[in-house]
Amino acid sequence: MTPQLVTPADRLRARLAGGAPLLAAGCHDALSARLAAQAGFEAIHLSGALVSAVTFGLPDLGYVGATDMVEALGRVAAGTDLPIIADADTGYGDPLQVAETVRRYERAGAAALHLEDQVMPKRCGHMAGVRLAGLPETVARLRAAADARRRLVLIARTDALNAAGEDEALRRVAAFAEAGADAIFVEGARDSATVRRAHEAAGGLPVVVNYSAAGHAPEPIDELARAGARLALFPVAAALAGAAAMSAAYREILTGRRAPEPPLSWADFTTVLGLPGLAEEEERWRPAASDREESS
Repeated sequence: MTPQLVTPADRLRARLAGGAPLLAAGCHDALSARLAAQAGFEAIHLSGALVSAVTFGLPDLGYVGATDMVEALGRVAAGTDLPIIADADTGYGDPLQVAETVRRYERAGAAALHLEDQVMPKRCGHMAGVRLAGLPETVARLRAAADARRRLVLIARTDALNAAGEDEALRRVAAFAEAGADAIFVEGARDSATVRRAHEAAGGLPVVVNYSAAGHAPEPIDELARAGARLALFPVAAALAGAAAMSAAYREILTGRRAPEPPLSWADFTTVLGLPGLAEEEERWRPAASDREESS
């Protein structure tokens, strides 16, 4: 008998084990999560850079903390039952704090999180000035995370490829696998050769690749999948499209003194929000006319 995959983390773990590579849509709230699910995505990614942008209007320079991410996780989880892969930056402290971050993320609905090997305050991995934490310190964080999680998928990320070179990145990947990571994420890996070497260094663990607009695009995911890539993150693609559309709409309102013709009708918008089903429930629960007359 096939075991039942009870939690989103179980489903994510099963998807990473085989089949076509998994694509995760970047989302930051319940609406974007609903839209991603409606489009057909099987997983959601919650980026710290995106949370910083939509919550504070600030770039990815370490402004977002664990509480901000847990709150954002709750908003995203309200809109979907898809597995959510959440950015946990460096874990927000030493191993003790990392363990608590893992527990809080899991309670908030994360199916997976990725921990990176920068020092705090961290910065976007595509920016200049990234500083790496020592390998023993990073391994200690990962071990704490592995011990604290219940079912959550633990993804270990290294920013060493751009900051210190491929040899150091591969050394770290091997250590992360030994520390209990379920998958590895080499930031900046863009080609099949690099992905294959990372996959081998990690003892065959699934490789995560990042299709972030902040850096150069990797090769197509189907090509990287043959080298060991199992998960592709698209953290900000939809947010950039949405920001451009909002900016255009605001400009048109000011110049035309009217609302632009919406590409999505209000009826379609409320359908995404589940209004038809909620209206049916409301009608089913509404007291009959005779009941209302008796109570008046």
